[in-house]
Amino acid sequence: MPGRRPRPRSRSLGSGAALLCAALLATAPILASCTYSYDDGLPPLGERATPSSPPQERFVPGPSNAATDPPIQDWTPDMVTSWALATIPDSNGVSYSFGYGVALPNGPVLATAAIPDGTLVLEYSCRGASTGHLMLSVGGADLVDSEYDCGRVWVHTIVVEDGAVAEIRATAAHGAPSAYAFRIVKR
Repeated sequence: MPGRRPRPRSRSLGSGAALLCAALLATAPILASCTYSYDDGLPPLGERATPSSPPQERFVPGPSNAATDPPIQDWTPDMVTSWALATIPDSNGVSYSFGYGVALPNGPVLATAAIPDGTLVLEYSCRGASTGHLMLSVGGADLVDSEYDCGRVWVHTIVVEDGAVAEIRATAAHGAPSAYAFRIVKR
């Protein structure tokens, strides 16, 4: 029939859905093999051993003494504040206490802080002397009593049975004045 025009074919909705399902089924094995993985050197999450006790102490490098710094005993309050904030910033966890100052020979500095019970982290550092000394006691029990190298941020995990007032005593060790800073956080 020469004068007749061809009619366009229409597909039913069912045949389009079947074609789409067939395409998805054909690509499913390819898509399933596209999982992200990397080797971090640790066992899989379900197979890792949990530590029986939290780590006791570690250190993080802190800002070093600059050759142009005046002696610690000549630092202004603003200098001590800016050093303390740069050394132990309020960056992660809930901060319960932050203290800093200058400890002179034979003149320990005492600070107090209300802290909750649980596992807390004490971060501390000193600058100026080669070493500093820090004591932290809660309810009369000494949880930290340590002499430590200055120029580093030390991190000490403490476990507090009952929330109480902590006493923090910073002392200049070996007769040299030192700036000190501490922060108690819960992570």
